[in-house]
Amino acid sequence: MRGTFMNGVAGVFIGTLASTAAGAMQDGPASNNTVQVQRQAGVAAYQPTYFTDFAPVTALDMVSRVPGFGLSNGDTSRRGLGDSFGNLLINGRRPSNKSLSLQTVLQRIPVDDVERIELIQEALPQYDMRGHSRLVNVVLREGAGVSGSWDARLQVSDSGRLGPRLIASYSRPVGPTEMTFGIDTGMSGNRAQRRESRHDANGVEFSRGSDNDQRQYEEFAPSWSMNWDIDDNSRLRMDARANIWTWTRVRHAAYDSVAGNTLTPQRLEHNETENHGSLYSGTLSYQRDLTDQISIETMLLATRDRWEDGPEAYENYDPVAGFTDSVIVSAGAEMEETAIRQTLSWDPNERHSLEIGGEHAINSRDTHLALSENDGVTITPINLPVAETRVEESRSEVFANHVWQINDRVSLESGLRYEFSEIAQTGDAQQTRSFTYPKPSVTLNYRSDDRNRFRFTGRRDVDQLEFGKFASSVDVTDNNSTLGNPDYVPQRTWTLEGEWERRFGDAGSFSLQIGYDWVEDLDGWVSIVTPTGVFDAPGNIGDGTNLRVTGNMTTPLDSLGLNNAVLDIFLEWYNTNVEDPLTGEDRHWSGYREWELSLDFRQTFPQSQMAWGWDYHWITDGEVFRSREYQLHDNTDGDLDIYVETTRFFGVTLRAQVDGVFNTGDDRQRVFYDGSRASGIINGTDYRNFTMGQTYQISARSTF
Repeated sequence: MRGTFMNGVAGVFIGTLASTAAGAMQDGPASNNTVQVQRQAGVAAYQPTYFTDFAPVTALDMVSRVPGFGLSNGDTSRRGLGDSFGNLLINGRRPSNKSLSLQTVLQRIPVDDVERIELIQEALPQYDMRGHSRLVNVVLREGAGVSGSWDARLQVSDSGRLGPRLIASYSRPVGPTEMTFGIDTGMSGNRAQRRESRHDANGVEFSRGSDNDQRQYEEFAPSWSMNWDIDDNSRLRMDARANIWTWTRVRHAAYDSVAGNTLTPQRLEHNETENHGSLYSGTLSYQRDLTDQISIETMLLATRDRWEDGPEAYENYDPVAGFTDSVIVSAGAEMEETAIRQTLSWDPNERHSLEIGGEHAINSRDTHLALSENDGVTITPINLPVAETRVEESRSEVFANHVWQINDRVSLESGLRYEFSEIAQTGDAQQTRSFTYPKPSVTLNYRSDDRNRFRFTGRRDVDQLEFGKFASSVDVTDNNSTLGNPDYVPQRTWTLEGEWERRFGDAGSFSLQIGYDWVEDLDGWVSIVTPTGVFDAPGNIGDGTNLRVTGNMTTPLDSLGLNNAVLDIFLEWYNTNVEDPLTGEDRHWSGYREWELSLDFRQTFPQSQMAWGWDYHWITDGEVFRSREYQLHDNTDGDLDIYVETTRFFGVTLRAQVDGVFNTGDDRQRVFYDGSRASGIINGTDYRNFTMGQTYQISARSTF
């Protein structure tokens, strides 16, 4: 009922905003701060004064307020280093890679070091778009010296636990080299609470329970970067990052049997664990201009990631007799990624840009999982297939990309990548397979005038290989085992996409994107029969399609009487379809939501140096189709966060905020079938509500 209500509210709200935006999108007199935004073909330059009302502290605050732009670290779901490059440039060059997030890079740049922010709205030969429709170029002022930033936070969780956090960085020039040191460290103590009821095949409730899951997460993440201008034609950049973390939890649960209106204590559950892990990542990038028109770049990447979980004993107790039994789980994994990429770029003239190159990567994952059962007398191992395994992929790719500025209004991007890969699995499952994937792409950009742009794209993508799907895993709390699937292959997608973007005023933008995806070997759930039983496993369920419509809008709200207020709107509709391999009927893709809505509102009061705002996220129900189980996930009323901040004291930005205002949690329904889901014979149904509660946070941040 609540989901239907929220659907209606969202519809009315979006309709109201659409009418407001329609009026705002009509060309009218230029705003009184036009001088703060300078436009030329394909590029809009935002002066620092444009962002004054937003009280920015770092370059991240400025970039987040560029109309119609969203910062992206790259598409990590697609294979290859080329897709991991984000949509940010610093002085015309990409600043980072997989070792550091773009948010981290921008947080380290004080506002005073920024000369201007450029929004590149179409493919131009002098900018490497890397498949992005828009880029932001942060131009730094010359002569920036020692600088730094800090951000101190204190969070209070629903359980009352305090979670301090410190994010700080320090940069200084050393001759032709700039060194940057950073740290991100802190802890949080969120508590998860669940309420659950279980029903038999006739819908009669027979069990009811609740649990309290107190968690604590601690991490220490130092980082280091070096930018060295070797000479006028050569540059070297190095990035290194580490992340050492510990995650602990203590969970208590109580279940009652239900008979009519009578509740009888049935059993108690208890488990506690300490998990820990570490990640080390480093990147080296060398660039050299061979001539005014030809340059080369060499990139090296190395990442090492490991984690250990448990041993964790899931203990069951009789309310009277005490301990009855337990399941003991111990798991862990080690992941490695090593890659090299070489490119050669040639700009023969101002209208053409050509890039050719290749890359090679070796990725691997070692996984172990041990299960045992303790009946109070003996501990007996539980055998699960594909519990100990290693997966290694060796992948090579050659590529060529071309940008052609046909005239002042039209540009064409084209590219072809060809991939060769071999996947070898050893341990409990042994298999070696080889693949080749051609990945062409073409994008046509057309600017009808300074306000309207159109983009048409066709491409083929190959999803990132998820090594975790090759190994088995368990969820004891949900009584669920997932088998590793040695036959899993990455899904491939052909896409046609069109986008219209319109700018209105200096602070408003609207874009509408329509895309259609044809997916080969769609990810889903398959059944695997073993001598010990029938298991669900991640796998490929055939071909599917997806029609999607995405709208983005940034609009000032002056027409509604809200001065210095801006609202960002994101609305997306997915119409996915696949033939269910069990039932033979058409259905949605597993795990995808039909509608998604995000709203971000901010209003500033410059004279009082105050601001407030909120952000809201809502999605429709999602379905999961396993072989012997169906799940329905409901986000209920969505997630609302509210904040207020001020810059009145000592140049420090102080903020107080509340996250999870509604605190209604997420609902889940699990329907269990007698054998295959295709039988339609229901064995029982579980209902669960999961919530992390509200969290409160105060923070202070500034630069020096």
